[in-house]
Amino acid sequence: MTSRIGSLLVVPLLGLLATLAAAAAGPTVEQAWARATPPGVDVGAVYLTIIGGSTDDRLTSAATTRASMVHLHTVEESGGVAKMRAIEGIAVPAGKRVVLAPKGTHIMLMGLGRALVPGEKFPLTVRFEKAGERTVDVVVRPAGADGPTASAAVR
Repeated sequence: MTSRIGSLLVVPLLGLLATLAAAAAGPTVEQAWARATPPGVDVGAVYLTIIGGSTDDRLTSAATTRASMVHLHTVEESGGVAKMRAIEGIAVPAGKRVVLAPKGTHIMLMGLGRALVPGEKFPLTVRFEKAGERTVDVVVRPAGADGPTASAAVR
């Protein structure tokens, strides 16, 4: 009887420990996507959602073999004119969602070499100040897409 009660307590405890370990692991990345680009255009953008872990962190950079240069960018509007500029990092508060989206903060791809085609998938590695690297598959949506239709796989 005692071993049965002990095993009943161990199972929930293991679940709690797994949950705490996942939260302590840092931010997670999901729903990474990009819009298709026309032939001859060598720039594009990646949008995604970051869910903060148990402590504050900061996205500091990104990389992919699909582009020769990758920068973090934001769009600011002033006097009715939108201006894009490079930024050093993106704050990821603990437990909060940070959404990189069109007309806002995004990951800029430069030197694509060939157009992004709907249905294509490519890996993107994002680097966090504390949590290190995460790699996510970016799904290319049609040129007019407003967002992802399914979560991307995170590795």
